[in-house]
Amino acid sequence: MNLKHLTLACAVVLAPMLTAAQQPQTAVTPEAGEMKEAFAPIAFMAGSCWDGPLPDFVSASTGLPPQTVSHCVRWRLENQVLTDTLRMDATTPPVQGESNYYWDAETKTLRYIFWSVDGRFSTGTVKAEGDTLIFDDERLFGRKGVVHFVTTWTPQGADVQRPDAFVQTRRRQNADGTWTHTATATFKRSELR
Repeated sequence: MNLKHLTLACAVVLAPMLTAAQQPQTAVTPEAGEMKEAFAPIAFMAGSCWDGPLPDFVSASTGLPPQTVSHCVRWRLENQVLTDTLRMDATTPPVQGESNYYWDAETKTLRYIFWSVDGRFSTGTVKAEGDTLIFDDERLFGRKGVVHFVTTWTPQGADVQRPDAFVQTRRRQNADGTWTHTATATFKRSELR
C-alpha cells in the first residue's frame, strides 16, 4: 500500500468519527427535585465521618492489627455529587480511596465509582429498600481480576433522618458462583475531618 492509498484509507475511517464528534451531543440533565429525591436515602451520611473496624477478612489476609476505617462524607459540586473519602491510617502508606455518588438521569439510577490509591476501582449502583441501602452490583477491578460484592448499610439510632450509626454487611461472590459473608461492622458518626 502506498502513501496515497494509506491516506485515503485513514480518511475513510476517520471521517465519520470526526463528523460525529462535531455534532452537538444531547445530554440528559437531572431535574432538581428528581436528584434530591434520588440522594435522600444516602444524604444522612453527608457532613460527618463514619468510623468502624477493619473487616476481619482484610486483617486476616493482610496480617494487619485491628484498626479503624474512616469514611468522611461531604457534598461537592453544588450538591450534585456526594463524596466519601476512605482512610485507614494503620498501614504504611495509609490506605486511601474515594467514592463519588452521582445521579444518572438517563437511567434514573444513583451510581458510584470508587478509586483507591493502589490502583483498584469499583463501580455500582445504590438503591433503598425501606431504610436499608443496597449496593447489589459492585464490581471491584483489581490485580486479581474482577470481584462482585453485595453490601448493605442499615442506619441505626432513634432519629431516622440523622442516625448515629449504620451497620454494614458485605458478601463476596466466589469463582464458583457461591457467596461468602465477608464482614459485618458498625460504623459510628463522628465530626467531619
